[in-house]
Amino acid sequence: MNRRDHIQQLFTAMQRDLMPSLLHVHEDDDLRLIDNVILQALDRGDEPTVKELAALIGRSESRTSRIVDGLVRRGLVERYEDERDRRARRIRVSEQGAALLHRIRRLRIDAQMRLWEHFTEQEQQIVLQSLELFAKAARKVRDEADPTVSDRRIDDRPGGRQGGRARGDDQGR
Repeated sequence: MNRRDHIQQLFTAMQRDLMPSLLHVHEDDDLRLIDNVILQALDRGDEPTVKELAALIGRSESRTSRIVDGLVRRGLVERYEDERDRRARRIRVSEQGAALLHRIRRLRIDAQMRLWEHFTEQEQQIVLQSLELFAKAARKVRDEADPTVSDRRIDDRPGGRQGGRARGDDQGR
């Protein structure tokens, strides 16, 4: 078995074993994968237009707009008029959407932390170093997908907030 096959086998086994606990995350919210992706993309803090969001997630503008409309109806995102360009309508995560993302992250982390309890101290150190490498590589993948993000970066720590508006700043809401 080559390295790629081995990695794929390990990730598949981990996903298969953890997936039942992650299902509880979405059970009450009926959140589709694309909804989650959009919420995660918006949580970077960029507050893009539909066109910018569509490019970021690799979907058509019309499809992205329909998904955003559904998220607006559910109260998870907000559309608003850009103060600098009245023709542009921007999108951001609503307070309800931010609360949902927080709950999803907490449940996912709780599920993953249950794994942590099965490691020795030495194994925890190795896993922690590996996770730091994964986070660094994820930032590189993000930057390759959206090179403009490096111009907007505020907090480059894993899980760090991106964009110009800090969490808790309700200006313009």
